Order: sequence, then structure tokens, then C-alpha cells
Amino acid sequence: MDIKDSLENLGLEEKEVNIYLTLLEVGESSVLEISKRSGVKRPTTYVILQSLEKKGLVTKRFKSKKTLYLPQNPKKLITDAEFNLKQLHEAVPFLESMYKTRKDKPKVLIYEGKDGLDRANDEAFLVKGEVVYMGTLNLSRDIFPRTFRKTDYALSENFKIRELIDDSEESRVYSQKVCSDRRQVRFMPKKLLPFEADIAVFGNKTLITSVKKEYFTLAIESKEIAHAFKSIFELVWGLSSS
Repeated sequence: MDIKDSLENLGLEEKEVNIYLTLLEVGESSVLEISKRSGVKRPTTYVILQSLEKKGLVTKRFKSKKTLYLPQNPKKLITDAEFNLKQLHEAVPFLESMYKTRKDKPKVLIYEGKDGLDRANDEAFLVKGEVVYMGTLNLSRDIFPRTFRKTDYALSENFKIRELIDDSEESRVYSQKVCSDRRQVRFMPKKLLPFEADIAVFGNKTLITSVKKEYFTLAIESKEIAHAFKSIFELVWGLSSS
């Protein structure tokens, strides 16, 4: 588990994570001390501490006309996340009703830039059933790090995945590590390689991602298109080795 990634996934910026971890390590400190330990410039450190204070992760006190900052207990992150999740559970039914009644609901979306590609896969975790995927492992893991982590947590009776990946030593190790009754892996025939795209199909949605140089995902919401790509997947699956 990468602590910095976990904190950034909670909505903290990189420098906020740096300052918060520094405070946890050194305890109550002045802006100058925090700046020196974290390597963040003093004016920026002050702004970040204000931001962390608003988020409830840092508090301050005054001692001999000096302002000192100290971190809140990390368990507060869990408490806040649980509270926010409860509020979301209450709000989502209303938001979902608005989403389903939109007349201008888009059928095709384009996600651009390496940092944004993980978002294209988020809906896969909302669909009950199976996700099928084709791609080259090292390329896909590089641009979808969060999706790979979320998949490990999401597997259940209602969420299964089949993966077609390149046949390499790395892929063989990966297969031995992740395979289960809910996650199957096969290796594409050599004649299909190199496979420099990433294709995922779930529900009525098909995602086609360029994973080299030009980073973008084309998301198509169409029952017919999804069926066509699923058929191609099944054909290659039958020709692939495990």
C-alpha cells in the first residue's frame, strides 16, 4: 500500500500530503520548522497548513507569541470518510434520478491525458456482472494504477473479470498472483502482439484506450457495440492459453 496514493485519493494535493506526513513525523512545529523538514517553501507551507486546517487535519495553538501547528489523529480520516459516505448514500438516489432522466445523455465520451484515464474505468465498478479486458499488462498498469488497485477490492459474487494480456514473464507472475474463481487470466496468441491498446467491456459500455504516446480513452455507450467487442473478446479468449 502506498500511503501517499491513499491520501491523494482522499482528495489531498501532493504538497498537502507532504506537509501532513511531515507533521505526523515531527509533531508540533512552527511554519519555519515544517518548511525545512518538508522541503516546501515557507510561504507555500503556510498556505498549505491553512488548507489542511480547513479540512480538519491540522490544528494550531499559540505559545509565547509563536504559532505552532500539530496534526490531528489519522483516525479522523476514517471518521470523516465514513460520515461523507453516509451523506453520499442519502444523496445518490436523488442524483441518480436526475441522471437517468437526462434527455441529452451522451453516448460517446473522450477522456484525454494520462491523469484522467482512470476516471473512464470508474463506472465498471458500478455494473454488476462481468468485465472483460484486453491489453498489454505493463502498459495498462502504467496508465491505470488506481483501476488495478480498485479491482482488487471490488471483486465479489457480483463483480468478476476476465483478462486477456500479453504472454510475458511479468504477465505470468501477475496471473499466478491474481487468478481466482472471480478473476481469470489468459495470454493472447503471439501473432496478435504487440497489442498497444487497452479494451474493456462492461454492461453496455466499451472503452478503447490508446496506451502509448497519445493518452486518451474513447468511451462508447451502446449495447450493439459492446456486444460486438465482447464477441471479438470471446473469439480471442478461445484461442488463448492459460
